[in-house]
Amino acid sequence: MKRDAPKTAGVGAARPVYYVSDRPEAYEYAGELGRVEAQALARTIADHAAKRFPNIEFRIDSEWHSHDPVLSLVAAYIDSHWQHWATEMADSRQTA
Repeated sequence: MKRDAPKTAGVGAARPVYYVSDRPEAYEYAGELGRVEAQALARTIADHAAKRFPNIEFRIDSEWHSHDPVLSLVAAYIDSHWQHWATEMADSRQTA
């Protein structure tokens, strides 16, 4: 995923915030995705990551992001899994 223009959680935030982009071009590796598919993939990514990192809040929006170095473990986890989740999502749509 491409990242740029960091966002950070507000002062006094209860837990760190990790932003997941729902822009289709963020997932070009998975092939041509339309807006609806990119939004669904962003939700899937956020859902999987939230299960792995319950102390982090995941938000979805349409911007590019870079992430605070504190969240580098989260970014690495997502980077190493999102393509698999995209494949699972596509497979489940084909069998539905």
